[in-house]
Amino acid sequence: MGVETRLRATEGRVAAANGLDVKERWVDIASPPVRVRLLESGTGDPVLFINGISAPGIGMAPLAGRLPGRCHLLVDLPGHGLSPPYLWRGAPIREQAVNVIAGVLGGLGIDQVTLVGNSLGGLFALWFALDQPSRVARAVIVGQPAVAIQGSRGNLTMGLLAAPVLGRVVTWMARLPSPRLAGRWGMREAAGAHAARQVSNDIVDLHLLSLRLPGQAASFRSLLQRLLVGRTPRPENILTDAELRSFTVPLLFVWPEDDLFLAPAAGKPSVDKIPGARFVTMPGGHFPWYDDPDQCAALVAEGL
Repeated sequence: MGVETRLRATEGRVAAANGLDVKERWVDIASPPVRVRLLESGTGDPVLFINGISAPGIGMAPLAGRLPGRCHLLVDLPGHGLSPPYLWRGAPIREQAVNVIAGVLGGLGIDQVTLVGNSLGGLFALWFALDQPSRVARAVIVGQPAVAIQGSRGNLTMGLLAAPVLGRVVTWMARLPSPRLAGRWGMREAAGAHAARQVSNDIVDLHLLSLRLPGQAASFRSLLQRLLVGRTPRPENILTDAELRSFTVPLLFVWPEDDLFLAPAAGKPSVDKIPGARFVTMPGGHFPWYDDPDQCAALVAEGL
């Protein structure tokens, strides 16, 4: 069985386990010229879920499935999941991110959307809320939003992947089959030990299989290089105090107490500069819906 076939079967089990009846949709975007895949479930006001770097959209199913009464849109960003490979080169990364989200909404005929973003998805959601606020009803940022907030740091794996020479070797190795035990061990570095122990085998397989698809590990690396120098965020990607003060979209930050990329106490001073933004914490790591999906969903629902 091929990698894509296995990934689709795993997606189906994860969707069903979380009460989502998903259908596949595709959107062609002119600039940047990419094709983006989404999984849609439910009816009601649209909520676009944007997952973290290298992760497929269906990874947020345990959260989306606990937020009924809405049209859930789980996106595979360019170079992620089953969207085609994409090297994030050329135009500024912020411009590309905003254009991708705008292109997805345009392709689906959506004028205004609620955003739920984690990690990279949180960064993209914040950029979009700043640059096209009329299209965002509200946004919920779950976990540290990648490099958006001063003080954030990448982990060791990210630093290795972003390295000029060693990164090519690590990228090649990512395409090799790995046992689930290695996948769980790898998740510890981002999600934390508790989440890595308790997530299902299917969730582990989603992350392993996504990076084995042709071109996706290289896509991951190209994106990291636009975000980081080693483990340090590139200065142009960090939101300035002036930008933080200029938000007009209602924002809720759900910040895990054990987020390994930036502790909530270090992130809150920046969030406090955003007019009207709310900040709540919960136990867990960078993907808190893997630690406690019910509590995470209850907090996110307050922001919706």
